[in-house]
Amino acid sequence: MQVEEIFTITVIALLATAATAAIYLGLLNWMGAFYVVRCAACHHLTFSSANHTQESCTHCRHPALMHPIHSLRHTGVVVDDRLHN
Repeated sequence: MQVEEIFTITVIALLATAATAAIYLGLLNWMGAFYVVRCAACHHLTFSSANHTQESCTHCRHPALMHPIHSLRHTGVVVDDRLHN
């Protein structure tokens, strides 16, 4: 019984933290200090301080960090289209 109570409190705390962070990011967006934009190279959503597309994003610069299993399976494959890398 005590394990379920601890789990419930932990889930509530995580959801409250995520909701608070989302509210603050929305307020920053209204003030013009934070935007969610698309990457020009791979079309992933990324964060920006300006309201225009980024030239590259974390997915473009560090593909092995963002998608390690995919990059291990596709080490020898070279495709010019960045959407399919």
